[in-house]
Amino acid sequence: MASPQIDVNEIVATLEQIRQRGHSAHTVFRDWVNLMLSALQDRDDPYLEIVDDYRERGDMDHPDGQRSVDLFAKAFGQLQERMAATDADVLSAVYEAYGMSSDAFGQHFTPHSVCETMAEIAGVGDKSDTEDRQTVLDPACGSGRTLLVAGRKQPDALFVGQDKDPLCARMTALNCCFLNLDAYVIQGDSLTVEFQRAWQTSYSSLGGSVRELDDEKVEELHEWVTDSFENTVEGGSQPSPTQGTGTGSEDRTPPVAASVSSEQANLGAFESSD
Repeated sequence: MASPQIDVNEIVATLEQIRQRGHSAHTVFRDWVNLMLSALQDRDDPYLEIVDDYRERGDMDHPDGQRSVDLFAKAFGQLQERMAATDADVLSAVYEAYGMSSDAFGQHFTPHSVCETMAEIAGVGDKSDTEDRQTVLDPACGSGRTLLVAGRKQPDALFVGQDKDPLCARMTALNCCFLNLDAYVIQGDSLTVEFQRAWQTSYSSLGGSVRELDDEKVEELHEWVTDSFENTVEGGSQPSPTQGTGTGSEDRTPPVAASVSSEQANLGAFESSD
């Protein structure tokens, strides 16, 4: 079930207006996530490809404010309002609530209270006995909920999340951007150390930013994560599902500088949709 403390009915109702025009719930949610991610990266081509698909279905016959792209933007604004009000992972709560009647939605995420307990057990935010920057990782991150909880406890840490589900990886990238964290989010199977795609989110005083890494940077990230894990194990410390910090690691420097030109994660990302 969706987290009971998060009221997402308003957002679900907005997305439902789009679904009733002949789309599946899964398609609408996936397109919403991809539109937000493309807009925040200033990537016009994938953004317009999605928008054009709705236009071809007669979407422009609706008045301004009621076109599907307008409703997607409205849902984005509602998402930000609920995140500001609850300081929680609202995006996955929408996923769970909106997908309850859809066979294409098959995941339910770890409750916030359990994520809080996991971060506490892992010692996130505790004083480190080294001067290394704390690194928090989750090899099966889902929507990134555990990383978000850890980010509130230790916002200066570097966060690494991985999930083999493409939609979950994108949700985590958005969440880390919204929370203004320095993070790497990887789409791929952590058991086979497979990296298919990756995104970097970066902190700035104006708000979080996000960008997808190119193939060369993805390979550098793969090597860095693999080396860091091997060095941690060789140093006699077994990393937990939520934390892998640098005892025994000779190089804690991430492969890609954690600095992206700031594009604040806000509703303005949709302004060029016409």
